[in-house]
Amino acid sequence: MISPRLEKILTKLFDVVTTHPLVEDDWKEICEELDIAALWYDICMENENRLRDSYTGKIIVHGRAVDDKIYIYDSGEEKGDVHTGEYRSNGTGVVHTYVAFKKSAGQQEHDAELFKFMSDIAYIIVSRQNMLSMLRHAESSDAQTGIPNAAAMGREYRRLLGAGMKPYDVSIVYLNLQNFKYINEEAGSKAGDEIIIRYARLLGQMVGEGEYVCRLGGDNFVLLIKNENLDGLLEKLGCINMRGIETAPGRNFALHPWIGISRLDKGEDKRMEDRLGEAAMACNLGKHKLKQSVVWFSESIREQMSKGKDIIMMYDSALRNHEFIPFFQAKVDMRTGELIGFESLCRWKHGNGYIYPDQFIPVLDKEGLVHQVDMEIFRQTCLSIRKWKDMGLTPPRVSSNFSRKNLFVEGIEDMILNTISESGIDVTDVEIEITESVKTNEYERLIEFMRILHGNGVLIAVDDFGTGYSSLSLIHSIDADVIKIDKSFVDNIVTDEKSRVLINSVIGIANNLNMEVIAEGVETAMQGRYLLDAGCNRAQGFYYSRPADFEATTEIISNPQFKPIA
Repeated sequence: MISPRLEKILTKLFDVVTTHPLVEDDWKEICEELDIAALWYDICMENENRLRDSYTGKIIVHGRAVDDKIYIYDSGEEKGDVHTGEYRSNGTGVVHTYVAFKKSAGQQEHDAELFKFMSDIAYIIVSRQNMLSMLRHAESSDAQTGIPNAAAMGREYRRLLGAGMKPYDVSIVYLNLQNFKYINEEAGSKAGDEIIIRYARLLGQMVGEGEYVCRLGGDNFVLLIKNENLDGLLEKLGCINMRGIETAPGRNFALHPWIGISRLDKGEDKRMEDRLGEAAMACNLGKHKLKQSVVWFSESIREQMSKGKDIIMMYDSALRNHEFIPFFQAKVDMRTGELIGFESLCRWKHGNGYIYPDQFIPVLDKEGLVHQVDMEIFRQTCLSIRKWKDMGLTPPRVSSNFSRKNLFVEGIEDMILNTISESGIDVTDVEIEITESVKTNEYERLIEFMRILHGNGVLIAVDDFGTGYSSLSLIHSIDADVIKIDKSFVDNIVTDEKSRVLINSVIGIANNLNMEVIAEGVETAMQGRYLLDAGCNRAQGFYYSRPADFEATTEIISNPQFKPIA
């Protein structure tokens, strides 16, 4: 029987568990109450490197590592009887818990019961904390190289500002490797991956205290560097020779970067996102137009990069002429080959060809025009569903993308609901996808947006999960129905064990929260098999289907030919 005092202590402990990561002091009250001197655990698995950050070597599970033990509480008092428990898990191998009672407490007849009680409590809490730790690590780390990602750099920049750093005292350096695609083509993708990993580690060695490096994906990196160290960094980056590549023995790869730099005048202040955009703009100008290795951002560069003006000039007539049209990409249950849905993707049909999203979406998004495109694609998506039904077909649920900027369009929820109603379809026929890269100040509005749509029966998907600034906070703060794992996670799942660990964590969290999980960018059967083993049954990607127009999609609905992944 649990005493009222112990029940109160337990309630307090579990309240803390649900709000933030536990620290050693959080265990103190319950351990003192039960005369426990220390609590620790170990995890036995074939590859214990899965528990460590491949970049720093630090453990990414809950607790304080001491030799082969992971302490969650240690009073420092002399230990008496130590009791051991064993728990088996498919995901982490065997977990042993250790409960050491105070020697001063003496032998008590209830030791066995106390041990079983505390052992179970410790295992349950540690399992949850470890899952959250891995998810936090996944949202802050680049899956392939182990170095931080843009989300982590954004948080670090804000932390340094809070600690007194002046934004004009540091430069943002955007780096893109020259002609790296040819290394992949000539030496193979495995050699390319190994080079990227080693290059990332070298960049990490070039930054000092109060500086930072992250990978954006592909061969793109960003460094936050103190101005006084910038010249030395640029000299080191000029050419890096990479030798000893295991998958390309005997070869030397000379790596030269394109570099764009955002540096502020004294007293000037800009957000990290804006500075990153400036550095990227300078890098792209040097790469594609100036053919210059190092370019410093200035407002004149912004003017040179004004090709987006052509997009803006064509925009109004394109919207009037319905040049923005949906293409549909299939979502498939990999276990059965069943067609379970589509994602509606925007294409701009201009003249005899197409303008693709990466060419116009960023421009329209920046100019605040993407809302109208999103609504036009959603309207046509709803009409397409109506047409398929009128043809006697039964289309699966179709998701449609909405930029987070739509959250602040007055009456957006009514626009979405009215579009569904006017099209003569049901709310269950569609699903709204919102990107997960939502800033903290947008949470409240996002939650309200989802509450209204959910109240009217519309399902919500979190798109590109794992790429933004707030994955962990987002998944726990909103009531999403579907999590879409970003392609960048899937790309390395076959070759990189760390990617598999991280993706397992994301899938485990989503499944435990009763959310559907769909993996984006699945291109091979082997990727599909790894995802199935991890508990993700649904996939979208070129392995099954490229985005298709209305006529081709009609054929897919009429006669789907997808097969299960064996």
